Amino acid sequence: MYNSLHGITCSCDMNMQMMDTECDGIVFRKRSKASKLMALRDTSKTSRHYRIIESIFVSMCNSKLFNDIDVQDENDWIVNHQSDEQTFNDWCKSYNVVKSNKSRICIQPIGDFSGPGQKLLSWLQSYCSAYYFGIKVAILPPISITKIGCKCRINSETRRCQLRATDIIDHLKLTRKPHAICTVAVTMLDLYPKESWNFVFGLASLTYGVGVFSFARYTDTFYRTPPNKDTTDNYTCAEVTAKLLWRACKVMTHEIGHMFGIKHCVYHNCAMNGSNHLAESDRRAPSLCPICLRKLQEALKFDLADRYGTLLKFCEGSLTDSQTPLSEFAEYGEWLKKAVSFLESKQYKTQVGRRPR
Repeated sequence: MYNSLHGITCSCDMNMQMMDTECDGIVFRKRSKASKLMALRDTSKTSRHYRIIESIFVSMCNSKLFNDIDVQDENDWIVNHQSDEQTFNDWCKSYNVVKSNKSRICIQPIGDFSGPGQKLLSWLQSYCSAYYFGIKVAILPPISITKIGCKCRINSETRRCQLRATDIIDHLKLTRKPHAICTVAVTMLDLYPKESWNFVFGLASLTYGVGVFSFARYTDTFYRTPPNKDTTDNYTCAEVTAKLLWRACKVMTHEIGHMFGIKHCVYHNCAMNGSNHLAESDRRAPSLCPICLRKLQEALKFDLADRYGTLLKFCEGSLTDSQTPLSEFAEYGEWLKKAVSFLESKQYKTQVGRRPR
């Protein structure tokens, strides 16, 4: 299971148009174009500046850059949460825009991240800095599981060590840096939220702006190799393959997105889609759809083309070292080229980053 314990509740204060589609007997209520455009609307502001911004995102929504959600399994998150949604107006009503005295995102490693793990943290820092454009991303010194006082158990199915995620959340609440927009902990050990659950990929508290997630099940070896005898503080990071880095970047940016008050997306194939299993997570796009992107842009006030261009530099390797395994990022890089070209063709580049006078 994934995301069910994030403390995220979605509400809707308007009737949205939907279209029923069927995939192998699975009925999914796909949002119509009209409902997507309605979700982009900002009824609270009437200045010319905000009307220009709205027109940009409407044009993106009408473009061919963004696809509908791909439903393939009756256990997919979206099949079981079709009524959940958060429009731009919903987000505006619930989210306190980032204040200037909170200037960074903090990543807290838990356990041993020496060797390959150190490289992984560096690459994650670079990707998140591009994704959350304009915000400093800091890697905190690793802390041991012993220091946290985290309860552990051996999973009855995998025979691997698991950490109780709620204990880590409680620790982060007490130690969060006052200047941090959010603090997210990462670990190479598996997680569980409570005794009755098999596992969880991640857990977060939006109220406190803290979260934790595990890369354990994103490795190629988790289900194929015997359990490592090292259980807690001695457990080291596996080799960082292109697939592991790709999955890690997507899950980290998804979790941090929640810290900005962005709930799970039901409109497009989007980085903020929920997922109940690894296959669904792998199908999730790395990019934010126009509706979710508008929320983040309102919070951070970045220029869209500059942000896309910086992400493209990461995918092409110019923001990292020559050892970065980037083969899984090639398709995303091609998409980013199209997104930058679209914005430049519309002559929108400088408009969306300007603050209203």
